[in-house]
Amino acid sequence: MATPIVMPRLGDFMTEGVVTKFTKTQGDNVTQGEVIAEIETEKVNYDLEATVSGVFHPSVDAGATVAVDDVMGYLLDEGEEAPAKESPDASRGNRTRRDKTSSSPRNRPSRKEGAPVPSTPGARKLAANLGVDLEKITPSGPRGRIVEADVRNFAVSVDSSKAEGENLRSGLPAGHPDPVEEIQLRGMRRAIASNMKKSLTETAQYSFFFEVDVTDAQAYRREAGVGLTE
Repeated sequence: MATPIVMPRLGDFMTEGVVTKFTKTQGDNVTQGEVIAEIETEKVNYDLEATVSGVFHPSVDAGATVAVDDVMGYLLDEGEEAPAKESPDASRGNRTRRDKTSSSPRNRPSRKEGAPVPSTPGARKLAANLGVDLEKITPSGPRGRIVEADVRNFAVSVDSSKAEGENLRSGLPAGHPDPVEEIQLRGMRRAIASNMKKSLTETAQYSFFFEVDVTDAQAYRREAGVGLTE
């Protein structure tokens, strides 16, 4: 019987994790207790062990963001096939990740008019900061949710299109200036950056200045032969 491999809950407030690496490849025989994947959250890196022995069959790609308790693979009996319908979330995520710059919402599951766009809190905050409309973004996260990477990829694609149009109008070659590589923050570094930005944007910034006349104090120090550093 196929045993699902799910994203574990590693903290009370954990909602999702990133599969940074699979230590086994599809078809490998796995013994119970062996490490099969490396998981990264905002606070910890975790080695995920097999709960049973079986044949390893992943259903998401390395680097995928998976919601807590969602399936990311199976451990199968010898000769057994993976469930025909693995995980609609995973298959949708794999398909949309191959076309990260796509902005068409046609693949998003239908929802009631006026209902909020399924997205993670981080994605909503990032979209608000960047001025991005979530309705225009194709989701790649679990259960058809928009994740932060979707927002960043959409923003980059929009900026690239604008830059190319401006370059064409100005007579510069398309793609000028040379593109730079964007490295996505993950795990603890992302949490630190998010908290620092939150502190800056949500806490009142206040500076207080006052003047003190130290002329007499300096004169006394000179008379006493005491330096400023003593």
